[in-house]
Amino acid sequence: MPSLPDALSDAELLHATAHAIAQPKRARASSFTLHAPLELLARAALLPLVPPQTRPLARLRLAAIATEYAEGEELAPPTRAFPNATAALAALLAAFADADADAADAAITWLAPRLPARDLSAALADAAASRLGAAAHAPILLSQLPAASAQFGDLSGLLRAPVRTLAAEAHVRLTWVDTPDPAKATSKGPADLFEALAAPARIRASSAFIAPTMLAVEADGFAAHTLARACATASPADAGRALLRIAALSMLQDDPAHAPYGWSHCLSLPQGVLGLAPHARDPGRCVRVAATYVLGFRATLGQARLNADWRTAAPEPQTVTELAARAAAHPDAHLAKYTMACLTAAADDPPARPLFMAAATYLGRWWDAHPGAGSKG
Repeated sequence: MPSLPDALSDAELLHATAHAIAQPKRARASSFTLHAPLELLARAALLPLVPPQTRPLARLRLAAIATEYAEGEELAPPTRAFPNATAALAALLAAFADADADAADAAITWLAPRLPARDLSAALADAAASRLGAAAHAPILLSQLPAASAQFGDLSGLLRAPVRTLAAEAHVRLTWVDTPDPAKATSKGPADLFEALAAPARIRASSAFIAPTMLAVEADGFAAHTLARACATASPADAGRALLRIAALSMLQDDPAHAPYGWSHCLSLPQGVLGLAPHARDPGRCVRVAATYVLGFRATLGQARLNADWRTAAPEPQTVTELAARAAAHPDAHLAKYTMACLTAAADDPPARPLFMAAATYLGRWWDAHPGAGSKG
């Protein structure tokens, strides 16, 4: 297997790969192109945690993202100029309202080298939170980009392709989250969230893809009826802890056939949108979106009622080093993303650290048992 030159630092490798995957493709975005920026950030975050013997393969896996992305004609950067950042941001938000991919592309291309990643993420929080375009993955990128840019140097150029896709599909969005029923204001918070999501009624979606799944659980008022009361009074921090714990329990206790994609997204999607809550005009709206993601997977894929006593039949959690080594060297992007999401959740919620470590361990062992499984979604 070819090797990368040792003189190339991790940051230099990351930026070279980021540059290679920053341009949108002329063809419709694929699962891989939508996930490429997220896979890059996850693998970059794992690198410092990887033991020396695994680093060469982990670095090759990161660089391979650029090699695979090279296929397909790319769109040249737009050349439109704006008088200032305020005007460009206004044009970007208007492009989402109009579902104008070209206008969004022009605005983000101008803004990316001029505004810090944290400012771009904050400016886009409300527009991105409830939209299901780009496989609903834009909030994950927006929530991770500021920390990654602070660690490795500005990476805002990664926003161009996702923002273009998000604008093109801007009409595909959740709507119940905008108008919660004030009559549902009495809630026990996290306890109600667990009860609502432990074993929700089953819903049939037209496909297993994310947008059809979430639109199916929103239809006929199902999400509003199931979640409005439970989400009414919980703070974003308390609700976030409850939702991510429920997602991890789903990995450990529910249908293992959905471990690599369904249950991994059940954690990563709400975690991403909850990361935007500090920047949102209405943080509670982010809670409602995040809860809808968990409901979507539980109602369409779930077979078991969750048990809060997660240690029953759970695997012995691996260490951070063991988890990082496995995920960083593995070819599946979702294992890398999920492992990093679990490590982040464990750091944010210390009492539940063993739960998240066990969930990451479970998914790694699932891949050990299914080495030929393909990647999707």
